Amino acid sequence: MTEDLRPEGAFARLVGRVKPGRKPGVKYTLKLAVRICERVAAGELLYDVCRGRRMPTPQTVGRWARDKADFGAALLEARRASGRGPGADGRYGGGVFSYSDEVADEIFERMCEGQSLTAISRDPTMPSLSTIFHWRRSFGAFEETVQRGMRIRAERICDDSWEEACGATAETAFLTQVKLGHMRWMAGVMAPRVFRPKLVEPEAPRKVQTILFRHFGVEVDKETGQKKVVAWCPNPLTGQVEREDAPGWRPPPGMAGLPA
Repeated sequence: MTEDLRPEGAFARLVGRVKPGRKPGVKYTLKLAVRICERVAAGELLYDVCRGRRMPTPQTVGRWARDKADFGAALLEARRASGRGPGADGRYGGGVFSYSDEVADEIFERMCEGQSLTAISRDPTMPSLSTIFHWRRSFGAFEETVQRGMRIRAERICDDSWEEACGATAETAFLTQVKLGHMRWMAGVMAPRVFRPKLVEPEAPRKVQTILFRHFGVEVDKETGQKKVVAWCPNPLTGQVEREDAPGWRPPPGMAGLPA
């Protein structure tokens, strides 16, 4: 006698509601839902189950799990009953994924709806985050699709921030300011590196400061024998040392004059 691996609780209630004689199809039926949960509970990967003829795609199963609470709870119990342990975050993933255009399009559509790659990978019917990044490195077309989805998602966040700003009142002004500040940072993070602004603004370059050393000396007039102080200063443009009492000489900007 084999051991009954079917989970109890939500899955058992789902089995009890199946009406005999109903044929499975891509459209949601209780019989098809039970069949999927039974195969998952037996240890099959959801992605392999959905490869069968007249079976829904993993993305369709994911929508069913989100929209129908009974089926979502039954699918979760089936995953636990399969003997596959949860991931490091405590969630039960959807198994090993092979790259396909269908899954790539689903990821793109969800990004356009505003979801992040982390949120998408939380769905048990979607690839893990590490798988998505592996696809980005391995498939150039998929990387371009992700980049395009990031731009659309960033624009959507900008639209949402504008609605937040327009809907602000005197009571919600501070909260709106906090939201807008975070959304601005988030839009920059989500945007592709080629288009997004730098997250940390570079330091402004220091102003160039030119220091001129003046040389003073005492000259004696050969005719009168009178002594006087003369000064030499380098020209900041040419670097040549010039005598300050020479005809046409002009002091550099900001230079103090000789004491009287």
